[in-house]
Amino acid sequence: MFFIVFSCKKETVEKTGIIPQPNFINYQEGTFSITENTTIVVKDSKEGQLIAAGLNSFLDTNFNLNLKVSSESQANAIQLMVNDDKTDKEAYQLEVSKTGILIQGNSYQGVFYGIQTLKQLLTPKTIIKKPVLNFVNIKDGPEFGYRGMMLDVSRHFMEKDSVKKVIDILAMHKMNKLHWHLVDGIGWRIQIDKYPELTKKGAWRKVKEYKKPWEDFEATYKDSEGDVYGGFYTKDDIKEIVAYAAERYIDVIPEIEMPGHSEAALQCYPEFICEDTENTGVYCAGNDGSFEFLQNIIDEVVELFPYEYLHIGGDEVGKEAWLNCKRCQKRMRDENLKSGEELQSYFVKRMEEFVDSKDRKLIGWDEILEGGIPERAAVMSWRGFEGGIEAANAGHDVVMSPGSPLYFDYNQGTSEFEPPSWGGYNNLLKVYNFNPIPEDIAADKRHHILGGQANLWTEQIKSLSHVQCMMLPRLSALSEALWTGPDQKNEQDFIKKMDLHFDRLNALGYNFAWSALAPDYKATYDNANKEFVLELNNELGIYDIRYTLDGSVPSMTSENYSKPIRFTDPIDLHAQTFRKGEAIGFPLKKLFSTSFTENTKVTYTNSYDASYSGGGDRALLDNKYATPRGDDPNWQGLPQKDFEVIIDLGKPNALSYIGLNFFQHLASTSVMLPTEVTIAISKDGKEYQTVYSQALETIQKRDPIIKRIETDFEKQNISYIKITAKNRGTLPEWHIRSGDAWLFVDEVSVK
Repeated sequence: MFFIVFSCKKETVEKTGIIPQPNFINYQEGTFSITENTTIVVKDSKEGQLIAAGLNSFLDTNFNLNLKVSSESQANAIQLMVNDDKTDKEAYQLEVSKTGILIQGNSYQGVFYGIQTLKQLLTPKTIIKKPVLNFVNIKDGPEFGYRGMMLDVSRHFMEKDSVKKVIDILAMHKMNKLHWHLVDGIGWRIQIDKYPELTKKGAWRKVKEYKKPWEDFEATYKDSEGDVYGGFYTKDDIKEIVAYAAERYIDVIPEIEMPGHSEAALQCYPEFICEDTENTGVYCAGNDGSFEFLQNIIDEVVELFPYEYLHIGGDEVGKEAWLNCKRCQKRMRDENLKSGEELQSYFVKRMEEFVDSKDRKLIGWDEILEGGIPERAAVMSWRGFEGGIEAANAGHDVVMSPGSPLYFDYNQGTSEFEPPSWGGYNNLLKVYNFNPIPEDIAADKRHHILGGQANLWTEQIKSLSHVQCMMLPRLSALSEALWTGPDQKNEQDFIKKMDLHFDRLNALGYNFAWSALAPDYKATYDNANKEFVLELNNELGIYDIRYTLDGSVPSMTSENYSKPIRFTDPIDLHAQTFRKGEAIGFPLKKLFSTSFTENTKVTYTNSYDASYSGGGDRALLDNKYATPRGDDPNWQGLPQKDFEVIIDLGKPNALSYIGLNFFQHLASTSVMLPTEVTIAISKDGKEYQTVYSQALETIQKRDPIIKRIETDFEKQNISYIKITAKNRGTLPEWHIRSGDAWLFVDEVSVK
């Protein structure tokens, strides 16, 4: 076990904070300067020369230094050496002294990681103007051997160069696995010579969402919103990407989905669909041709990916087609299988035997445990930790990849300005505190936990810029969670280091999320003092939050938040985090009402659904705004019926403004905006004056929408508010779903 040592040079440690944190680091007095006379010394091997060239390119780009590379040891040098220690090929030592820089690795992979640390010691350039390094001694190696991320290119195709940029981000954080989700129900992205139709039709599946006849299909198809659905990687593309990753010591693990999530393949080769059924995306387990088809594909895949694992998916397999298929039923009788789960186990075990014959190890999502798992298979646990615990305790290798906190397609913050995501909420520190080894795993089985992996599904993610935003800075947190030993991890130190790391990421041109710095709030009512209390913060608890209470845009001269804001009249809050004198991240813009007291009553004509209560009858009045996520607990939801409420304020209030929010997310919910909204006011609850009535335009955009409905009117004393919103009843024909339309509503505001 390594230990971290801080000397009197703590200021330098803070300036050059390394992510992931080394497991031993000791700074000493003195500095070494890299100059044009410095030489990079490395053995004359192809691998060593490639690493040296990468370091030289970095120095040339950042400091205009193009150094000589030599195989002869000399003073004033950066020496790159491989030692004879074979215990951990990823371990390295980095020493800066008066004679130069020495990076030793147990392999060239270790040397490569030492260079990543050296690069961080020399950046960001906002602080490190010249290549001058404090004397330091670092001894480092990873806590876990599997440190990865899954990239889904089936839902939205990513160009070859974009995949390389994702690999660059992984490499700078010492990650060593890219799980490449090449195949799913929506698209087939890998060239297979024996089955050319897969990359003619299979690169884009005909589904209800897109309604494009096959006759109009093109190799790369963009829909009306510009989303790319077509496209695939040729074998030459894949060889190029795999080689690029290998130069950065990243194994690329392909995923070929089976037996489910295979609509794209089965629309091209329908002979492998179960008898007398539609394409449900599940290969017929009673048809030997299904296995021959997949084995032929794997034959070609393993030639492109020379690494240990081949991922077969295995998740979310709908078994109804099997249970109604004569061939599958015969298979179950012949093999004495009693359930769909056992038939799935048969399918996976049969494919595992073939994968093993190709000198590869099968890995699949934790559903491959159902019905019995092949003896040699490994498990990737995504439905929480439970599957991984079961597998490890049974003696199987496991990669922990639970949706919470490692689904990087989930939101990073609570702001309505967050980019589109797929539900859920995984913030930066939640990722940082991830531990792949739960206590429920027996002590003698913990070695089966290989490490962890983030998953980046792309249903809502359409571009490299968006991918980077969802990866960063969460990948920085995950890298430290998987590399650094628990005794050396420190959340507060990590937060301090992120201040510098933001500058590094910015200098590299990466689009990263500022969600952890966006202002958040908590509004409460102090009953004793009869006043409302508003608290502001951000996740990391750093930098200034400046605010105004009249809705105007805050600046550096605006009030700096230092204590809770107390108010008895409505406030129109606009808050913003400032870093180095500049506004960063998403703003916080909310109207906080004061007219709703314990005497206010809300009467519903049609009650909200119990599953989407928003918190009960007073949820519309609690100064808690729902975010643009269908699973946000603050939304109140009604299926099919209209939303109609009467709010009895309990006493007359002088008001001139009423507003509220509605939600829509076509891509992942049945929630649609109302077709019409009416707002009326009354003094006595009998005669109402309409102050807003408008039909709403139908918006077919698939991204989440919060529609703000608001009205200003002549200030007057009112005691009652009536709000009606028309539900469209059933979903329109063009919607990706069918059935009841839902209305989601939240937070009535008045002033």
